[in-house]
Amino acid sequence: MKLLAIAFPLVVLGISAACIWYVAFQIRTLFGLTRRWLLRIGIAAGFFASVVVMLSAAGSTSSVFGVLNVLGGYVFIFFVFLTLILIVLHAIQLLRVLPGKWIGSLALILALVITAVGALNANRFSVSETEIAIPGLQKDAVVMHISDIHIGPHRGRDYLAKIVEETNQRRPDLVLINGDLLDSKLAVMNDLLSPLEAFDAPVYFVGGNHEKYVGTGRAFEEISKHDVRILHNEVAETNGIYLIGLDYMNADEDTFDMHPSNDKRTIKSVLPALALADDRPSVLMHHSPVGAQYVAERGIDLMLPGHTHAGQVFPGTLFASLVFRFNRGLHHEGKTKVFVSQGAGTFMSRVRLGTSNEINLIRLKVKQ
Repeated sequence: MKLLAIAFPLVVLGISAACIWYVAFQIRTLFGLTRRWLLRIGIAAGFFASVVVMLSAAGSTSSVFGVLNVLGGYVFIFFVFLTLILIVLHAIQLLRVLPGKWIGSLALILALVITAVGALNANRFSVSETEIAIPGLQKDAVVMHISDIHIGPHRGRDYLAKIVEETNQRRPDLVLINGDLLDSKLAVMNDLLSPLEAFDAPVYFVGGNHEKYVGTGRAFEEISKHDVRILHNEVAETNGIYLIGLDYMNADEDTFDMHPSNDKRTIKSVLPALALADDRPSVLMHHSPVGAQYVAERGIDLMLPGHTHAGQVFPGTLFASLVFRFNRGLHHEGKTKVFVSQGAGTFMSRVRLGTSNEINLIRLKVKQ
């Protein structure tokens, strides 16, 4: 695990350097530019500046820095698509189909258009609906599962208010907010969380891996001020269901996690200590879709995670499907059902391509 933790950022850095060199080489060649080192330095500076503002926004309360964070995300995604498009067009160029300058201009235009489409797609969310039969359920129940809003530079009060409005229109029995509600210290400024009080149904919350950027204690304190019950490795009985809420933690001590928790407890160690009746339906909230095998061993009927964003932006969609066994939608682990939300918001870059922002209306049905 330690080796992977060291190797992964080195691999990312190496790939980034190779992409910068390739883009600079292609731009210089296609447009007949000179001063190749100046071009490389300029592209590298723009790329790494975008990464810095994306990664460092969590600790800032400046709205100006928040704007830079969003712009940096657009620059980063533009660079990713420019690289991919140049690779494809480079292959086409070998066929001598188009002049070099046409290919260079086409690459820049396509990268810009794709980034713009992804940015527009990220500005809205949809409401998905799913029916899941639960053994032992005495009457049907409706749950609104909400994950990964990421209030901060990308999302504010108005976006949260719209989620609350869409939720209330569907009249769920429970609202379950599954972590990464907050994305930076901006989220606890200017009363951005006040729309939470407008939910008509009871609201339960578990933490994700981004609340720590605000300060986990402060984040939970601010959230709890708005009529939200936070579950810390505990069980609540509601609507004839055992609702289990776990803090953000690793699956076990051996599994590698790209976003490891500082909590020494694991899903494997915590679940056996929770008091659950075998004849009662149970729903578990945990931010990440890890440890499903331990959830199934405990006999829990439904696990509701988020975290993955389904990869958020192609080609991250391919990477996420490799990293996470359960990446999006409904899956099964033994007799346990696992429903993974794509998330209601975005992280790092406010762009969605190949995925969508969503909140999930889950109709729990009596199993016939």
